[in-house]
Amino acid sequence: MESLSERICFNLAKSKVLKRQEGNAGERSATYDQGAYGDWRKEELQNQYLDHFSFDDIRGKDVVDFGCGGGELAILVGENGAKSVLGLGVDRHQFSLASGRAERGETPSNVEFRLSESTTSIDLPDESADVILCFDVLEHILDYREILPEWRRVLRPGGRVLIWWMPYYHPWGHHVESLVPLPWAHVVFPEKAVLSTCARIYDMPEFKPRIWDLDDAGNKKPNKWLGMEELPTLNKLTIAGFEKLCRETGFGFARREMVPISSSGPARTVSSALIRLPKMREFFPSVAIYALQK
Repeated sequence: MESLSERICFNLAKSKVLKRQEGNAGERSATYDQGAYGDWRKEELQNQYLDHFSFDDIRGKDVVDFGCGGGELAILVGENGAKSVLGLGVDRHQFSLASGRAERGETPSNVEFRLSESTTSIDLPDESADVILCFDVLEHILDYREILPEWRRVLRPGGRVLIWWMPYYHPWGHHVESLVPLPWAHVVFPEKAVLSTCARIYDMPEFKPRIWDLDDAGNKKPNKWLGMEELPTLNKLTIAGFEKLCRETGFGFARREMVPISSSGPARTVSSALIRLPKMREFFPSVAIYALQK
């Protein structure tokens, strides 16, 4: 029997989805086209790096791009001063995109991609890297308790991990915005209500599937949300939990910055004030920036 929270969540999400698709309000057209999505993703990662870090951070250094995806960030730093770049990934589809770029000669000679068979260890020698990049990936590292010590192990003394991260209690930390375009839906509603809404929205004839919802033939994939019990590929890591684990692992914080949700106006003033409060900072940063130091 449908609960009240499931009914409310679905009705709110349905209204927002239909409004978005009718007027393209808040829609990202690149999510409907593979080529356009690749271009958008490349630009997004470049902006994530250039808005918060400098090429001085990687110049002349051995760099590991942890969770390299299609290889866009690895190529960027490889072209801009890194001594060497190793892109590590566990997703075979994304790895095929990265390795395909290398095969077509689209990567500089100092960039290499490698598919990792383990999610709990890094197949690199001790103290073999100067910098580890972790951009738009941390929330998807399910075995993060094992990986943080691995980061520290492979870093040379004084080495750093540069992180761009969307914490779990971010307004869109549920990562199902296309199906449930409601900020903080995972905070306001029980997870069961969010998942049942995903399943119902996905099956709506009006719902326009994104590229990740389509198979190789361009057909809509079966509804994976049916019967799902928790949000997929999310570790639900909080800022407080992450920082606690960093300290336990022996990392220092060379940099720690919470970027306000809004970029200007009264909303920025309010969010800037809220992220300074220990409990509120979980909910109001648009992004968390870290430089962990060994």
